[in-house]
Amino acid sequence: MAFTTLPSIRNSISCPTMLVPDMPHNNISLRNKGFIYKGQHGINLRDFTKANVASPSLPVIAPPTPEERKETTADDRHHHHHHVAWTSIPQERWEGELQVQGKIPLWLKGTYLRNGPGMWHIEDYNFRHLFDGYATLVRVGFQNGRLVAGHRQIESEAYRAAKKNKKICYREFSEVPKAANFLAYVGELASLFSGASLTDNANTGVVKLGDGRVVCLTETQKGSIVINPETLETVGKFEYSDSLGGLIHSAHPIVTDNEFLTLLPDLVRAGYLVVRMEPGTNERRVIGRVNCRGGPAPGWVHSFPVTEHYVIVPEMPLRYCAQNLLKAEPTPLYKFEWHPESKAFMHAMCKTSGKIVASVEVPLFVTFHFINAYEEQDEDGRVTAIIADCCEHNSDTTILDRLRLQNLRSFNGEDVLPDARVGRFRIPLDGSPYGTLEAALEPNEHGRGMDMCSINPNYLGKKYRYAYACGAQRPCNFPNTLTKLDFELKKAKNWHEEGAVPSEPFFVARPGATEEDDGVVISIVSEKNGEGYALLLDGSTFEEIARAKFPYGLPYGLHGCWVPKE
Repeated sequence: MAFTTLPSIRNSISCPTMLVPDMPHNNISLRNKGFIYKGQHGINLRDFTKANVASPSLPVIAPPTPEERKETTADDRHHHHHHVAWTSIPQERWEGELQVQGKIPLWLKGTYLRNGPGMWHIEDYNFRHLFDGYATLVRVGFQNGRLVAGHRQIESEAYRAAKKNKKICYREFSEVPKAANFLAYVGELASLFSGASLTDNANTGVVKLGDGRVVCLTETQKGSIVINPETLETVGKFEYSDSLGGLIHSAHPIVTDNEFLTLLPDLVRAGYLVVRMEPGTNERRVIGRVNCRGGPAPGWVHSFPVTEHYVIVPEMPLRYCAQNLLKAEPTPLYKFEWHPESKAFMHAMCKTSGKIVASVEVPLFVTFHFINAYEEQDEDGRVTAIIADCCEHNSDTTILDRLRLQNLRSFNGEDVLPDARVGRFRIPLDGSPYGTLEAALEPNEHGRGMDMCSINPNYLGKKYRYAYACGAQRPCNFPNTLTKLDFELKKAKNWHEEGAVPSEPFFVARPGATEEDDGVVISIVSEKNGEGYALLLDGSTFEEIARAKFPYGLPYGLHGCWVPKE
C-alpha cells in the first residue's frame, strides 16, 4: 500500500507530520461488514441501512502550508485561480481544533453540520453547475468554548464510481455520463427510466431525524445517505421500507422530533403525494394527494412549508420536463421548463385527514426555499388564512443559469445577481379562488438579494417575527451578506465582509430562551484571499461573537443542521 507524507498544521493543530495511507477506491469492500452505529435512542442502524460504504477512518490530514501551496502543479493551478467558494475542496477529509477569535458561549454544546457540493471536477473534466458537485460534509463541534472542525466527502455510489472510473457515471443536475456508442446511450436512457442512472450524490441538505439518525439528502430518493455526525463517516443508504416508489422527492423535508414530512412529485399523473414518516421507522405513509391544476407536469418542489395543522403544497410554473431530462446537453432551465400559461397555485392540506382545505391561484413565482408559514386567525380564534413566506426571485428563472460555475467564477464587478425578495403568500380559507403574493418588506432592506434562510425551529409553523438569510451588497453575482429579517418592523440588519461569500446563516436557540432571537447564528464563510472561517453572530444584536479560521479554504456549501450534545 502506498503512503503519502503530509505536513502538519502550523499554529492550528499540535500533531506531527504523519504518514497517511493512500487508499485506492478498489480496496473498499461494499459487502456488509456488520457496521453498527447507535443513535441517541440506541437504534441499530443495521436495521435501517445498507452496508457501510465508507472508507476506513483516517488520522488527521494536514493541509499544505502557505510555502507548500506555492509549489502546486500546473493542474492544481488550473483548479485554483478563482474564488475559493467555487473551487473544489483540496482533500477528501480533515479534522482538527481551530483557534477561536472572540468567545464562544459556554451553553453552545453540539455539532453544526453543513452539506453542499464541494468537488466540481473529476480528473481534468470540470463540471458545469454549482449543483453538480460531489457532496462535502463540514462539521463544526462546540464544547466548553472550544471548536473542533473538519470535513469529509460523502461516499455515495456516484462519487466512488467517478473516482474509480475517472469520469462521471451517474446523471447529476446538469451532467450526463458520456456514452461510448449509440447502444450505450440507449442503455443509459433505459437506466434513466428505471432510476438506475440517477445520482445518489446527497449534496443538498442534512437533517437529524427524531430517532437520532442523521441523513444527507438531495432530490433523488436514492440520494438519502446516513452519516455519523461525529466522524462524518458514511454509514450507508437510507432505504425506505414502503412501496410508494417514485424517483424524486423534495430536497427539504420538514423534520421535527416527532415526524418527517415530504412531498413526492408524480411525473406520470401530474401531482404530489404528501407523506409522513414516524421516528424509528423507514416507512412513509400517505397523508393525501394533490392533483396539479395546471401544466403538463408538476412544478418543482425543492422545498415547502407547513403550519401547525396544514401542509402547504406549492405548484410553481417552473415544471419538470421529461424531454429536458432525456437531453445529453443541458438547456438553460436544465430538467425544468417555464410554463407561465399554466399559472401558479398554492394548495393547503390538513395534516390529519389529508383533506384539501384550500387551492388558490396566485401570481407567478420562482422559489427554491420557503422560510416558514403560519395560520392567521380572526378575533374569535378561527383560522381565516394561511401566511407562507419564501425567498422569491420575482418569477425570474434566470437565477438557475446564473448558478453555472462559469458565471460564478467570472465575476468582474458587474451587478448581475437577479433581484429577489421575501415573497409573502396569503392563502384564504373561505373558499376564495385567489391568493395574494406580495413583498413582506422592502427588498432594498436586504439589497434585493434573498435566499438560504433559517428560523428559530421552535417557531416552525407558528407566527414568527425573525428570519435569517443571505442578502446582497451590490454589485455582486451571488448573495454576499448575512441578513436578519424583522417582519414586525419590516427592517433588515446585514453583516458583510468585502469579497466574502457566506453560506446559509443557521440559527441555534439558547436553551431556556424565551425570546425568539435569543441564540446564535452560525455560518461558514469563504474569503476572497482563499481562506475560510466559521462565524458566530449574536442572534439578537446580529453582531459578531467569534470566528475560527480553517487552515485551508472552504468551498461554498448549502444547508445545515444542529445536533445537540445531551
